[in-house]
Amino acid sequence: MPRQPFNTRWAQGVESEDNLNTFKDPGAVRVSTGWEGGQDKDAPPAGHENYWHNRVDSALQGIERTGVMTYHSQAVYGIGCPTYAPDGNYYESLVANNTGNDPASTSGYWRFIGSSFFSGSDPGDIKIVGHNNVPSAGWLKCNGAAVLRASYPRLFEQIGTIWNIGGESSLQFRVPDFRGEFLRGFDDGRGVDTSRQFASFQKGTLVSFDSTIETTSVVGLRNVSVSPEQNYRDFIGADRPNNDYPGAVLAATGGSSGSIESTPNNFGVTRPRNRAVNFWIKY
Repeated sequence: MPRQPFNTRWAQGVESEDNLNTFKDPGAVRVSTGWEGGQDKDAPPAGHENYWHNRVDSALQGIERTGVMTYHSQAVYGIGCPTYAPDGNYYESLVANNTGNDPASTSGYWRFIGSSFFSGSDPGDIKIVGHNNVPSAGWLKCNGAAVLRASYPRLFEQIGTIWNIGGESSLQFRVPDFRGEFLRGFDDGRGVDTSRQFASFQKGTLVSFDSTIETTSVVGLRNVSVSPEQNYRDFIGADRPNNDYPGAVLAATGGSSGSIESTPNNFGVTRPRNRAVNFWIKY
């Protein structure tokens, strides 16, 4: 006989009753010791039997429908143990002996997984998407939109107002705007891209070139008169040469008079070959 689904629980029609004939909690002592066997022992009351089978069926029904056990405030969860919470989301326990900590309303005890058990992403995670369709459930486009903190509390908890640019109300925060941008790893003290704050913008470096020169020489950027050096570097978006270029220096050069725009192929901002994709952020 093939397995039957747990669409109907044993004795579910009498769950609201409370008597030995139909449905009765046998109590913690009886659950702990179980029934005594032997011909001289009385059979357990129908109410207790129905309660016990109903309890098992309820647990199996929950697993069949959600894939994991539904959260219970008295259950003891170990590290890495998943559960399905009443808010319709899955969570993973972060601590041992985790009990009495509602996943939907406490912090530090659970990792939010999402509406799908196999989502595998945390709020604030970024992913690259190779299509321009509407974001899947649990994701937003990184388009700089101002959204309500109350609507995306877990995302706001992670990124706060770091991507705000102004114009937001006290009830809003912005998702990052990565449209048309190249992303760069945060220096975080390494010393390669110094003096940068996380999430800060950095403009492209202005470079000069002359297509008429047939040697490896590079003509300096013309008609730039900015000082001191820091202002000059900020103006053209250039960093100090680092140890990758020993002996190199950064200096403003003189040049002939006239408009830069009058000389074709004289200057531009660096840009590698690229393809346009979408960035989504997990909420």
